[in-house]
Amino acid sequence: MRLYLVRHGQTSWNVDGKAQGHTDISLDDSGLAQAYAVGEAFRGIEIDRIVSSDLQRAFQTAEAIQAATNAPAERRRDLRERSFGDWEGMDFRDLAATQIELGLQQGVSFTEVRPPNGESFADVWTRLDPFMDAIEESDERIAVVTHGGTCAVLLARLMRANVDSIRSFRFGNTAVTELERRADGFYLLVRYADTSHLADARALTGSVDGSRR
Repeated sequence: MRLYLVRHGQTSWNVDGKAQGHTDISLDDSGLAQAYAVGEAFRGIEIDRIVSSDLQRAFQTAEAIQAATNAPAERRRDLRERSFGDWEGMDFRDLAATQIELGLQQGVSFTEVRPPNGESFADVWTRLDPFMDAIEESDERIAVVTHGGTCAVLLARLMRANVDSIRSFRFGNTAVTELERRADGFYLLVRYADTSHLADARALTGSVDGSRR
């Protein structure tokens, strides 16, 4: 079993520093170039299937990988980013301050803060239960195309860490994290947040390697 966690390409809201969450923003021109670059990075790698968030910024990235590998692609709603609810569209600096304040008011940790009409990271952890169950029963080579926060939660779960560990992880646009499941059921981290494929995309478009969600 081999998994490739891939964050989506860049959007205009990444550039502007806005929280996207479930807001369905498409890739910008740089993001399309990044998606093409990560697709080409998968060319020649045997992939059995591609599983993507159903939001278009992720599925556009998945389609580029599909074009290079001919692997079937499917969409899953449970692979979406954390919903920021009423905070979607907010500048991330303001959101961070608001989240800290709300956490202090409620007496909860960072991962338990739930925006109005949104999700906490602990909610995302639980939301991913069906997906985790599905991959545990698989021996396939799967590319999972999703979002920064969701990549962090998936990596923490696969490495058998706790939800608070997600604060240690950052994924640039189209970053690839590769894991191999060993015979004992534990996952080996083969590479983490690799964006080396973006060298050509940067040269062509001047794109940035954004780390916001």
